[in-house]
Amino acid sequence: MMRNNNIRRTGGNAPGTDGREFSGREICLSLLREAPDGFVLVDSEERCRCLNRAFTRITGYTGDDLPTVAAWFERAHPNPAYRRGVQEMWQELLQGDRSAVVAGVVCRDGKVRDIEIRQTPVEGGCSLYVVRDVTDQVAIEEHLRQATSELTAVIEALPDLFLRLNADGTIIESRAGRLVEVSLVPRALLGRRVQDLLPAELGEAVGNALQQAVRTGTPAAPLEFSHQEDGEVRHYEARIVPLYEMHVMAVIRDITERKRAEQELHRHREHLEDLVAGRTDELERANQQLQRLLHYIEMTERRAAEEWLDLSAGQGSLGTAEPEEGRITTDAAGTVVIVNRAAERLTGYTGGDLTGRPIWPLLSITGTDGDAREFLSRELLEQGRAIQRAEGMALVRSDGTELSIHFSGDPIIDADGAVIGMVCTFQRV
Repeated sequence: MMRNNNIRRTGGNAPGTDGREFSGREICLSLLREAPDGFVLVDSEERCRCLNRAFTRITGYTGDDLPTVAAWFERAHPNPAYRRGVQEMWQELLQGDRSAVVAGVVCRDGKVRDIEIRQTPVEGGCSLYVVRDVTDQVAIEEHLRQATSELTAVIEALPDLFLRLNADGTIIESRAGRLVEVSLVPRALLGRRVQDLLPAELGEAVGNALQQAVRTGTPAAPLEFSHQEDGEVRHYEARIVPLYEMHVMAVIRDITERKRAEQELHRHREHLEDLVAGRTDELERANQQLQRLLHYIEMTERRAAEEWLDLSAGQGSLGTAEPEEGRITTDAAGTVVIVNRAAERLTGYTGGDLTGRPIWPLLSITGTDGDAREFLSRELLEQGRAIQRAEGMALVRSDGTELSIHFSGDPIIDADGAVIGMVCTFQRV
């Protein structure tokens, strides 16, 4: 094969398909010419003596393009810095320190392809270089390296222990993330069955999960278990995931802190439920007390109305005008519950304004710095005594003015003898 890529036949005695005979040399040259890999024959002076069609198909270069090895380097690696690196690897190849050189080659069409070159010495001080296009292979390897790097980063970022197992549970490989706290399966136990490292009941559950994952090809349901370590109970979660060729991945995570948090949350929930139940009971008792108060108020008002009607009818003075009498009813804390119309007119407030507010700011007693709270609360609500005051009492109206009044207070006492409120009655003096 000359630099014009033609291999000439020479005479010989090997039989051909057309009846002619070929020499062993011609057969070898024919094989080299038709081989799928590229071949370049270089003499001792680094001149390219011949190359085959596959080399031209791979790189685009012919024998006329590459008279010497130096010309190859110039064309294939135009970047000087990169070319020096490739030449260093080339020298290692020639010295036998390297089996092959893989480098990016600028082909004749300008595209860059990854080419693998291997060298074999032949007779006469020549070298035969085998050239193979490994662009796809390099891309696949790079993709695998990238995927492996990403997977390694994920593993290191997770607080999990990863065990690669055989279908029978034998530990083949163990990898742990940087944050892992699982000391359940040390590396010294590689080669043993994971079931044998666990309590009998748990080992059986793990074995069943392994068989299910292998049989169905789908992940088994997560397993949670506890393990005694240095006097402390640790909690773990195991997930069994099927891999290729009857292998299984067991992912084990220490969930002790999560379990403790769940227990603490459960205690807080129970405490909150107790508080809600207690508050509900308090509200129920307050509601019952309010219902009793309203009942006694209704009965008191009804009796008062009946007595007034009976008195008016007996005296024949039903239409006689009587002094306006305001009445305010409170609960046991002095909070206003009911206000009659007369009280609204005398105070200047509406019933809606007063309901739910304490009654004490409405009343003033001479000689007590205007504070009626202590006196009325002690007499009416604490001791349950009725009181009347014709002098020294004033009603503080909505506009801030004070109105002298006759005051009477009556405690409201339920059937058990407990004071549940009071009725305050007042008239303008």
